[in-house]
Amino acid sequence: MSINVNNNTMTHSAECLRKAVPLMVKYNIAVTPSNYALWYTYVSGNHPKLNEKLNKALKQFGTCPPTLSRELFEEFLSDKDLELYDEITTTISELVSHFQQDVDLTLDNTKDFSAALNECNQDLDKMQQDGASSTDILNLVTKLSEESKAMQSSAEKFQDKLSTAYQEISRLQDELAHTQQAATTDALTGLLNRGTFDSDIQLLCDNNSSKLKLFLTFVDIDHFKLFNDNFGHKKGDKVLEAVADKLLKNSNQLNTPYRFGGEEFCILSQANNMNEASGYAEKIRLDIERIIIKDNKSGKNLHNITASFGVAEYFNETPDTFVEKADSALYKAKENGRNRVELC
Repeated sequence: MSINVNNNTMTHSAECLRKAVPLMVKYNIAVTPSNYALWYTYVSGNHPKLNEKLNKALKQFGTCPPTLSRELFEEFLSDKDLELYDEITTTISELVSHFQQDVDLTLDNTKDFSAALNECNQDLDKMQQDGASSTDILNLVTKLSEESKAMQSSAEKFQDKLSTAYQEISRLQDELAHTQQAATTDALTGLLNRGTFDSDIQLLCDNNSSKLKLFLTFVDIDHFKLFNDNFGHKKGDKVLEAVADKLLKNSNQLNTPYRFGGEEFCILSQANNMNEASGYAEKIRLDIERIIIKDNKSGKNLHNITASFGVAEYFNETPDTFVEKADSALYKAKENGRNRVELC
């Protein structure tokens, strides 16, 4: 993809980037290519409906939940927008680099100018000592020399700021390149993977300004190892896919499922209270109970599929502590007979 970026476009692009990054910091938005593209488009104003939905989310939640961010990107943007953003970022970096060269050259010229004025000043001093001075000229040159020194100091400060900005943009480019290579979904189930969960839970725990409360639910398939041992890993994979399908069908902007590892899943939820969060978990539990895995030859049901649930509410703690609470609730569900929802 190639675009011709003129000076006006570059100025506009730089301004959009300048506005987008602080907004992402303000609302605790994760550093990903799609989020950069989303917020770049938001400040550019090119998609009014996108802005309308994003503004609604900010008003309601105090941030843009990760699931909604992905939905907005899929609805309003595309991979071409990522390419465009990456190209604009690269072009801005090139411009900054050129600006640095110009500043370096300007500094050198300023130093030369200052040295020339100092030399001139010394010559006039000597002329004054020889009785051939001109007070007015001397005062003028002295003033010019002082202004030159001030200009040099200002240029040096500007160079430092420009260098810092260039380093930051370079860092963002490295981050973009890194995140573009990172997979976000689990290959077997299609759910978001553990890496995405770790990123999302950190983001949601850092953002404590949402009007809704944050909940974490762990889901563990009951007696999964026994099912694998009796019917084989291929059937075990079918069970994992079937449970994941139930989680996906019950997911929405405020309830995001992940494959945590093995036969264990988790859900990050935003809800008004624990009753609402536990009721959501109970609905999924009942849906999983209805899963039927049949033997291909006989057509008979192989085994009843059930799952245990542990729900925890977030109270200004670290993500690790939050996970431990939900895991403790899950352990309680297993201890109390499995196929149930326990709270923490």
